Formats: sequence, C-alpha cells, structure tokens
Amino acid sequence: MDMRSEGPSLESLGVCDVINNWLSQRQQSPDSVQLLRWSNPVEPVPYKRVECSNPSHFFPMSRNYWLDTTPDIEQQLSYDNFFGLFIGRITFARAVILYHCINKNVFVSKMTSNNPYPWQFKPHEEKNLDQLCDWLTTTEQYQMFHWYDQCAIPSVDQQGILDQFVTPNSYIDTNRSLLHHYGRFAVEIVCETYTMGNTFFPTEKTIRPIMACKPMLVYGPQYFLARLRTMGFRTYNDLWDESYDLYQGPERWQRIQKIINALSNQSKEDQQQLLTQAHAIALHNRQRLHDIVTHQVNLTKHDYKNI
Repeated sequence: MDMRSEGPSLESLGVCDVINNWLSQRQQSPDSVQLLRWSNPVEPVPYKRVECSNPSHFFPMSRNYWLDTTPDIEQQLSYDNFFGLFIGRITFARAVILYHCINKNVFVSKMTSNNPYPWQFKPHEEKNLDQLCDWLTTTEQYQMFHWYDQCAIPSVDQQGILDQFVTPNSYIDTNRSLLHHYGRFAVEIVCETYTMGNTFFPTEKTIRPIMACKPMLVYGPQYFLARLRTMGFRTYNDLWDESYDLYQGPERWQRIQKIINALSNQSKEDQQQLLTQAHAIALHNRQRLHDIVTHQVNLTKHDYKNI
C-alpha cells in the first residue's frame, strides 16, 4: 500500500480494520502487508514499513524556500494584526476556525478553490472524521453556511489550491510567496493537515512559522507539540497554556480560542513584552530547523512515540 509520503492515522480512517479483515479471510499474517512511504512514525501497526521518512519529507523540502535572513526583534514587534491564519483546502475544522477568526485581530488568507465546501458533499461522496455537529449547533451551522455563501475571503498572493501542483516546483513559489507576508502579524494560528487520531506529520504549515521566527498555536493532533519538543524544538508553554496539546478536535480548538482571546485582551505593552520573550524561543527553533534540514542533526531513527 503506497501512502505517497502522507501521514494519516490508519486506525482513525478505518484502514486497519479493512486490512485486518482482508488478512483474516485469507489467513495471512500482518507482516505480509507493506506500507510504502507512510510518514506517520507514531502509530503502531503490525505491518512492514518500507521507505518511510522520519521526520516528514516537508523538512528537507523546506531547503528550497529557505529564508536567508533571520527576522530581528524590531521586525517581529512591527505588525498590523496580532494573529495570522493561512488556509488551503477547507475542512470542517478549518471552516469553523476561519469563521471564528474573521472580524478579529487576525490577518487571514484563504487559497481560492473551485471545490465544494465539505457540507455541500453528499454523504457517500466524501468521508469526514470531523462531524460539524460536534463543532457548532444547528443554528450556528446555518449562520456559518450563510456567511460562506455571502463572503469572499481573499488570497493574499492570488494563488489557488491547484497552483501548488501545476509544476513540480510550485510548492516552492507558494511558500516563498506566503513568507513575504509574515511581517503583517505576530503569532500564527496553524491548521495542520492530519489532526485526528495517533499521527505526527508536520507539514510546511508548521515549518513556515518556525523558519520565519513566529510563535505559533497549532490546531493539530494530540501530542503534536510534545513530539516537536522531542525533535529539539521549544514550544511556548512558559508564555501561555499549552495544555490544549492533550486534546484533539473541537476541544483543542476551544482551548486555543481561550489563548487567542487572552492574548488579544492584553495591553500593547504586555503583548510586546510577551513577543520579546517568544522571540528567543523562535530563534532557537529556527536554528534547530536549519540543523535538521542541512543534515547536521540526523532524526532518521528518532523515537517520536515516547511521549
């Protein structure tokens, strides 16, 4: 089974149940199954892993759009919005997060797409691990649907979902383009790709703020921040409550929202003091990222499971 370097939780997707039933019917052992290029090092499965990359392939790929300069503290303290949010493909979770962030102190960009919104798919057309009823009441859902029907959220670089895949190097241009806008906000709200189940698959969404020396709040799977720390990165638990990392789904986002509200309500002076402390952590993380992508640190056999 070729996973094409993606890193979802196979248990959450129900893939393991399908494989195990198939094996049982044929009386074959699990080690007869090969998972090719599966970039999830934390989920235990009894199948053989072949050509699996640890850490994810997004780390070495980031060398192609690496920023040559390191933002200094003066640059980090000069911004239009306190938070920044970049959205690509729309999922239930990202739709709600974007909806909650509009009209707040958040710099927002959403890539254009011709795809229907998740709630416009028929049940048999797409499987969603998230259920919108877990995120919003029925009334709130209709209010959000109406808002999406009426509003056009801009893409800051006029790029769409397909622009990332037009040529083999499009992702380089896309990330470089977005990095040009990182001076417009202070803290990034990251919406990772795989957020449900036992998975750890950092993508360019996490790597960009590390490269740009931005503090971040990560909507991702449980223990995402803890596993970043095992790689030698520092997170921001001394500056705000990162216990949200113990949760996934709507509860994770609800706890992140409390942090966003608390930081938004701080005085400008307190915000700048916090960002000065955060910058020291961000500088460490940028250097750690540099060491990883230039192979000065070898994480090929690193243990991400010991949390």
